[in-house]
Amino acid sequence: EELKTLVAYASQYKARYSLSSLVGESPRFLAMKDKAARTAKHLNNLLIVGEPGTGEQRLAHGIHQASNRAAGPLITIRCGDTPPELLPQELFGQKNSAGTAIPGKIELARGGTIFIDEIDKIPFALGESLLAALKQEEDVRVIAAADIDPKKLLAKQLFSESLYNAISHTVIRTPSLRHRQVDIPLIACDILKELAEQHPMEKKKLTPEAMDMLLSYDWPGNVKQLQGVLEQGFFRAHGCLIQPSDLVLPGGTGWGKAWKKDRNVFLEAWKACGGNVSRLAANLAVSRVTLYRYLEKYGLEKNRK
Repeated sequence: EELKTLVAYASQYKARYSLSSLVGESPRFLAMKDKAARTAKHLNNLLIVGEPGTGEQRLAHGIHQASNRAAGPLITIRCGDTPPELLPQELFGQKNSAGTAIPGKIELARGGTIFIDEIDKIPFALGESLLAALKQEEDVRVIAAADIDPKKLLAKQLFSESLYNAISHTVIRTPSLRHRQVDIPLIACDILKELAEQHPMEKKKLTPEAMDMLLSYDWPGNVKQLQGVLEQGFFRAHGCLIQPSDLVLPGGTGWGKAWKKDRNVFLEAWKACGGNVSRLAANLAVSRVTLYRYLEKYGLEKNRK
């Protein structure tokens, strides 16, 4: 009975994106996508390395969906968003006050895939425990993602070498947006199409001048940052055309740096991003740690997504 409940619970977690949803035509992007498609066919664990906002989560979803484990669950844990003291419970489970066992995410991923995001932020000792748990639960494929290549952390003993060897049978590197700027028009059109489908609003497109504005920026927050700017523009624009005046680039006009001192400006940015910490951090080109300080300063609740 417990197993049936576990299976029913885990079956709710399916991939939301396919590899075909990844948009781009640049050589680096196409090479990455081709490697992902080939990697999806085997059962080896793999590591995705890339700057924040380069689409690691969407890529992980696509690989899971293209694999022979697609019918199984896809369970996600974000090490950077989970307090270190809670990570063991999230990964390995716990018992509640009544003594009933609550399964951890590794157990929930049985028969499918566990996506461990920001694995480079996992404490060293916990990394060793994670490796031991994965060896016991053999029917789980690991897709890990890291902003910093864990290999660079080995010499400083900030990451378990045994865990690194276990998750890096294949390494896929996601290119930054500044290295694939030719893809910006395609990505922008795809984002605007998704927004129109998600909201009962007419389809919108960028004027040539607005597109030139996007092409002139280097996007330190990558695709996630571009998405945040386009979401703002989509809702600000009157009619079906998004003008340059509808777009607010980080550090430019609009919010600028005023959000650091003005709660109302911060609140406007917070609402424009739907209370999504990752999206707002990308839009303001700051780390989530920095953003959390301002959320506390302004007395706003965190919606860690």
